Amino acid sequence: MSNREAIDTITGYFYQFDKSILEVLKQDNDKASICIEGIEDIDVVSADETSAIQCKYYAKTEYNHSVIKKPIILMLKHFATKKNDRIKYHLYGHYKSGHEKSENLTLESLKANFLTYKKTEKDEQNNKVQVTHFVHEELNLSNDDLNSFLALLSVDTNAPSFEEQYQDILNAIKKTLKVSDVEAEQYHYNSALKLVKNLSMKQTKKERTITKYDFIEKIKVKDEIFDSWFVHRKGREKYIKYVKKQYLSSDLNMEAFDRFFLIDCYESESLSDIKNSIFLLAKKWSKISKRLEHPFCPSIYVHNLNSEKVINLKNIMFTEGGFFLDAYPFKGSNMYSKHFYTKPTNENKIKFRFVDSLDDLNILINDANKTVEIYQFYKDKVFFECDSVKHVKIKIEELNYIKDLVK
Repeated sequence: MSNREAIDTITGYFYQFDKSILEVLKQDNDKASICIEGIEDIDVVSADETSAIQCKYYAKTEYNHSVIKKPIILMLKHFATKKNDRIKYHLYGHYKSGHEKSENLTLESLKANFLTYKKTEKDEQNNKVQVTHFVHEELNLSNDDLNSFLALLSVDTNAPSFEEQYQDILNAIKKTLKVSDVEAEQYHYNSALKLVKNLSMKQTKKERTITKYDFIEKIKVKDEIFDSWFVHRKGREKYIKYVKKQYLSSDLNMEAFDRFFLIDCYESESLSDIKNSIFLLAKKWSKISKRLEHPFCPSIYVHNLNSEKVINLKNIMFTEGGFFLDAYPFKGSNMYSKHFYTKPTNENKIKFRFVDSLDDLNILINDANKTVEIYQFYKDKVFFECDSVKHVKIKIEELNYIKDLVK
């Protein structure tokens, strides 16, 4: 699969997930439920009916009957086994063009355009021959059956675009939760997307089902932990711009606070890349001058490095002029918070402070004499929790995200 095809596939998943969020939000009854990947992409069950929704996003494709032929056949096959359940079937799709070809389905057009196809097969003499298949006949469905199916089927080939549907979701979240634009996108949409994604990964239909009430209760929480799908949904450039504006703007972060930057690394990470990230953070979030009453510099913790790599990293930084303090004033000493919080000056050339472990981090946060802020750059999952101070958890896909977030 090419990179472009992969992007199109991911976009299709987002479109389906977004439609799932929109469907549950627009239900009138809090007891109504949705199931992700049930009969179709999305099943909606209310007190009086069940709807099975198939989502298609073809922003680069012209509409033709062949594009929706397979989904309609699959819906008919399900109908053939559940005639008495009166399930409503919805095909919901966005296409680049060709909408005028979409028509109100009749019995004749259903048979001719969607239920008839040719397939190359081998006959009894092992020769390749063209065989015409009539799906309705193979399913033993009468004209009355097909008319009943048509009464339950709706086809929308003019569904909103990717961004239009996204804006509909944000509007629905704002209305339902009575929150601002920023809260709707940053917190509650992020939570909703993560919830739908997690539901889609469950094994059983029951586990993939949730009521509107439970959905709302779960996304009410202001989850500040960005999910990887939220990062992909916005795209790298927009995500970085978004995070910088909300959390890492110089205008928001130039007071003399004790800031801790926690960097998640893999064991295979280049020490040179880690060093460069630390130097960038030190340069951006330091203010050291004789004229300043309260000079300040950041504190850095690097997660997932073994003790040998930590020592090597310190040696590299020190030899390259990156003067720093840790909480250990001499080899073999105990930890001293007072030493760690030595004021940075032009004379001592301290550019940042280095935290050796999560245990030390907890102690140093508690011993701080200024306002503390924590900025955690995590990869797979959050590795440090602290609710007593401002704690921003920023999802990064790779270490060089930090460079783009800081510059």
